[in-house]
Amino acid sequence: MSMLGFSCAAAAEGVAAESGKGVRFGAEWKILPALDPDYEVVQLTTSKALDNKMYLDVDPYVPSLNSVLFMSERDGHENLYLMSLDNGKFVQVTDSDRIDGDHANVSPKTEEAFYFEDQALTSVSLRPPYREKKIRGFAEKYDIEGIPSLTSDGKTVAVSLYDKDERRSSLVLVDVRTGELTTVRKIDGDVDHVLINPVLGDTLLYHIYDEGHDGKIGLVDIDTKKNTMLTGPGDNGVHPFWESNGRNAAFAQRDQGDTPDQVVTYNIRKEEFFSYDIKEDSNHFAMNPARTIIQGDGRKDSAPYIFFYYIRPGTNKVDTVRMFKHRSSSETESVHPHASFINDTDLIFNSDADGNGNVYLLREK
Repeated sequence: MSMLGFSCAAAAEGVAAESGKGVRFGAEWKILPALDPDYEVVQLTTSKALDNKMYLDVDPYVPSLNSVLFMSERDGHENLYLMSLDNGKFVQVTDSDRIDGDHANVSPKTEEAFYFEDQALTSVSLRPPYREKKIRGFAEKYDIEGIPSLTSDGKTVAVSLYDKDERRSSLVLVDVRTGELTTVRKIDGDVDHVLINPVLGDTLLYHIYDEGHDGKIGLVDIDTKKNTMLTGPGDNGVHPFWESNGRNAAFAQRDQGDTPDQVVTYNIRKEEFFSYDIKEDSNHFAMNPARTIIQGDGRKDSAPYIFFYYIRPGTNKVDTVRMFKHRSSSETESVHPHASFINDTDLIFNSDADGNGNVYLLREK
């Protein structure tokens, strides 16, 4: 049985506002059938404006509030909203026309969201009165790539700063409390994902974006600055993520010759690789905290499904189950499913199946 819907904490508490920050909304939920009879899908938002659960592997769930954060353009700009999973009611927590809400991130530990407003790393509390804090600004010469990646204690942010003139990326850390910046390493090329180890906080996992060429996945030890490449010549690694234990880095390896798509894991202590063959194509992957299910979102137009790849214990084999036909297009990055587990069974994702970008929850009944 899913744990969702049984918390006494609700997000929509405090003094209501007439507009902007603090404004309240009623539930928009629609219940849809899943392909697995033990599950159902809740369409959390039904706005005609773009809504999404934010980028790639961001887990927007805050257990202490039993709530999820999402981005919406329903006021004409990208702003952040917090929805209670007790009742579907939600509240607007930012009010700006300059937020990159599509690439925000969430710290459940500190009950904050982190995002960039203009070139400034900013946080907002997810409890009333939703106070914001400017943490640090960055020079205009840099493209800030991906999301502000967080340690699980919410104290450190990792960011990739791409210098278009130098064609190099600076992998940097920011102390959330002081704004102090530390440059860990500079990498040639455009690093479009940099993810700090959420548990240990000692390693950066990154992806070099090189359009039309092989994707490169690497690791940097924060203390020693040692750089380890996890892909070699001819490999095409994409969409890295950390397993929840912090011991294993992971990424998707595109099919090569007779080898199908794979989810590859790398134990950072033992320096050992392990891979799972994925025969139903998917674009993005995630793994549940128990490390028993890999999720895929369907890469081909002929397979627009949320897949659960159940790992056979002690093997690299998976059993593939179609969970939901999301029918989302891949033409717009903001409506890619970008699914993430919010516990061992339940998954939050995007879809534009009804013609608008909206947020969905696949949950166990």
